[in-house]
Amino acid sequence: MDTRRIFLENWPIKLASFIIAVTLWFYVTSKGKTEMSLTAPLELRNIPQGMVVVGDVPASIELRLQGQERALRDIAAGKKVVGSVDLGRGKAGGNIIHLSPDDIRKPSGVIVTHLNPFELSVKLDRLERKNLRLRPVVTGRPAPGYRVRSASVKPLRVTLEGPAGVIASFTALRTLPVDVSGMRESANLEARIDFQGMPVKVLEQDISITITLQKERP
Repeated sequence: MDTRRIFLENWPIKLASFIIAVTLWFYVTSKGKTEMSLTAPLELRNIPQGMVVVGDVPASIELRLQGQERALRDIAAGKKVVGSVDLGRGKAGGNIIHLSPDDIRKPSGVIVTHLNPFELSVKLDRLERKNLRLRPVVTGRPAPGYRVRSASVKPLRVTLEGPAGVIASFTALRTLPVDVSGMRESANLEARIDFQGMPVKVLEQDISITITLQKERP
């Protein structure tokens, strides 16, 4: 039998049947589907060992999702959708990371139709440590008849950890000011450190400042 004849015979009817079948398929598969927009948290993963993220990185991503009404209702009720940024191949300096729907963790059957931003600039720097002297800072005046004889910290030196570019700017550390206004006796207080708003931390714990008062002579 001639194959061409099979396809060409009554082709208008066959074409119409094909169009109807495709239309019905789209109708059936899309029935009950809807869209929703939401803001999802954005997490960074696989940060290379010995490195740290510096600078601002968006904490969330704007998404538009499509799926069955039931699945989207579950999301609206609290089922998490999360954007994930893989930094496993990141290098020191600026990195341009492209996001795709595959980077969004979501329930099965839900698709991402739009995301913003779709590109991120992430800067990485080496993580370094530096041993620095810690200096106490005292403000205020004790009660009348008393003066500050000494102020000391323990430990005297601490280990600062953070991005190499930031660590290099520190030559010493200071405590946040300790107010001795109205004090009448010596005290041992918890010391907090002034990081000058930088993304660094001190590895030691239980840092304290000792304020020693002395009575003034008449």
